[in-house]
Amino acid sequence: MIKNSPARIFKILAPAFFCALMFSCAKKSSQTAQDDFLYPEYFQLENGLSVFVKEDHKVPLAYIEIAVRAGGVTQRSDNAGIFHLYEHMMFKGNSLYPNSTAVQKAIADMGIDDWNGTTGEHCVNYFFTVPSGQLENGMRFWNAAIREPLLDEAEFEDEKKVVVSEISAKLNSPTTILGKFFRETFFPVAPWQLDPSGTADTVQNATLSELKSIKRKYYVPNNAALFVGGDVDTEQVKVLAQEIFGDWQKSDFDFSSECAVQNSAPFSQTKFFVMADEQISPQIAQVSLYFRGADADFDRDSTYALDVFSSYINLPQSDFAKTLSSDQDLRIISSDYVGGGYSTRRRTSTVSFYAVMSDAENSIASRTRKFYSMVSDEIIGKYVRAKKIVPKKDFKKIFQSQKDSQIISAERAEDVLAQARYWWTVCDAEYYFDYDENLQKVKNADIVRALEKYVQGKNAFICVSVNPEIYKAQKFDFDALDFEEVKKAR
Repeated sequence: MIKNSPARIFKILAPAFFCALMFSCAKKSSQTAQDDFLYPEYFQLENGLSVFVKEDHKVPLAYIEIAVRAGGVTQRSDNAGIFHLYEHMMFKGNSLYPNSTAVQKAIADMGIDDWNGTTGEHCVNYFFTVPSGQLENGMRFWNAAIREPLLDEAEFEDEKKVVVSEISAKLNSPTTILGKFFRETFFPVAPWQLDPSGTADTVQNATLSELKSIKRKYYVPNNAALFVGGDVDTEQVKVLAQEIFGDWQKSDFDFSSECAVQNSAPFSQTKFFVMADEQISPQIAQVSLYFRGADADFDRDSTYALDVFSSYINLPQSDFAKTLSSDQDLRIISSDYVGGGYSTRRRTSTVSFYAVMSDAENSIASRTRKFYSMVSDEIIGKYVRAKKIVPKKDFKKIFQSQKDSQIISAERAEDVLAQARYWWTVCDAEYYFDYDENLQKVKNADIVRALEKYVQGKNAFICVSVNPEIYKAQKFDFDALDFEEVKKAR
């Protein structure tokens, strides 16, 4: 699906020499003046810290977020989960607040009732919303937390137990089991880089020296970004960013070197799998089909083409859903229960298709195989041979839908900044600001090239999830058609 490109608005009130000395300002994309409200302003401090600012004066609140390009993509097999653990330690004391109690009091004193941190595949981030009068205090709080955490030994041992508990609580979840199986099967080069939670054993055996090492390596300004929005003045944010974060020392380390280059063709043949999941109703089956997609680090042109394609096949009038849902053998519930998508990632992108089939009691293994055949051979093959996939009128609908989504997102500065952070994380600021312009350059020929490169004739991962009773009753069929059962232990 096309992702919403957030927004940018910036009054540059500082003298020109101040901007030139202190900041490297963003190149404006080719957006019209009327569209400026959709985007945050972007600039960099001399030390490489990226700063995004989105003004919105409807309510006297300021959103502040600090993010680092780290997490899953910077993990090794022997330290998977350590960034998740480090995230928890950010709230356990720093140079301004000596312990977790002091941190909690500072948060309460600023009037904050919603704060958190997350560790994802590409990013570790921390955020809260403060009354706008607390903007400076909020920025100083995150500066101390990210640059000068105390990493207390006692707090560290206590937090290990919390993180291990979080990991253990999800171990038996069908979603967790299938996710682990998918990562190990589809991204065998470094599956741990797609699992920011890591393993309980790794977390339990982690040391403070390891945390201090990743702090020195990754928690540096040229690998970080600050996001500020709401009832703020952009000029004030620029001054405060320089004053508070300007002396943060940058690093010469090449962060991209930590991100594994995953196999672009993980299988020698298409693999079929079945998952017995008690959460699935006995009346239905859920089918998921994955191909490797265009990685943003290596093939940016195809990322736009696959975005347009995935948006097209999810349009109500698209022949993709109509063709599949009208097939009597597949018994897909309706055109609302079939579709596809493309997820942009630096080096782990996928093109996916899905369907929910009814009458799971009958021949679900052969119907799953037919779904794969119809998508990869009949439908995609037809698209490629025809050389014309998206009608002209639907290009316009896709672009207008993208614009509508942007406008809706622009209602809240926090939503705009969340989109900016996503794109800065998985690509970079330039990709984010130029996204709409590049999206509208996509032609059918570009989509055909992308489908030929990533989907048509390519081997895939396809899995059907069914109720355990359905699997038991049809196990002979699944075995006969070469389906491998997804189990917890591999």
